Amino acid sequence: MAVLIAIELFTLSFAINTLSSVRAFVSAEGLWSKAQKDAIYNLRKFARKGKEEDYQKFLHFLEIPLGDRKTRIEMTKANPNYDIMWKGFIEGGNHPDDVDGMIKLFLRFHSISYIHDAISVWTEGDLMMAEFQKTAFDLRILMALKDASPVKVTQNLQQIDELNEKFTVLENKFSDTLGEGSRWLEHLILKILFAIALTVEISGLFLTFSVSRGIAKGINEIIRASKQV
Repeated sequence: MAVLIAIELFTLSFAINTLSSVRAFVSAEGLWSKAQKDAIYNLRKFARKGKEEDYQKFLHFLEIPLGDRKTRIEMTKANPNYDIMWKGFIEGGNHPDDVDGMIKLFLRFHSISYIHDAISVWTEGDLMMAEFQKTAFDLRILMALKDASPVKVTQNLQQIDELNEKFTVLENKFSDTLGEGSRWLEHLILKILFAIALTVEISGLFLTFSVSRGIAKGINEIIRASKQV
């Protein structure tokens, strides 16, 4: 009984921690998306006014997706460095209390379809972010020219807008994938907890019946011995 209850408590603790890590990843995606949108906003301001401070703000907002990228790249290695993964998630704006669970979630369950698909979307987003960085750098070079062509600037901004639309699709896909994984895990955990609880109940009834029979047998022996005396 003690072992079964311990297993039940362990399963419940595991479920809570895992679902909390999924929640942390959804929150991290929100930070990633907000930073990406703010980066584009400041980049467009830079294109309009040509102020260096707007471009620096653009670089500042990029630190969040670039920090997460460090972690993803390190996770794919055969022997990932925990400190690098930790630092990357912190640079991505994630709360320190969530980082351990986030790292364990992806390292333990990267082969599960939901997590694997989420990593694929994340990888695609990082590749697109590299393209976005190059486009932004081209815009900065273009704005540095005294006779910058408004047509070329407009074309550059159109490319950025197209990337922004693609980013939105990937961001939604990442959240949806983790949401599906969270619901699948929740249902699985509930089934496991129900099975363990049922086992505990059946075992309790069996032990109660066994003990009752043992007590009854002992009492009957006492009665029989008393009659003989």
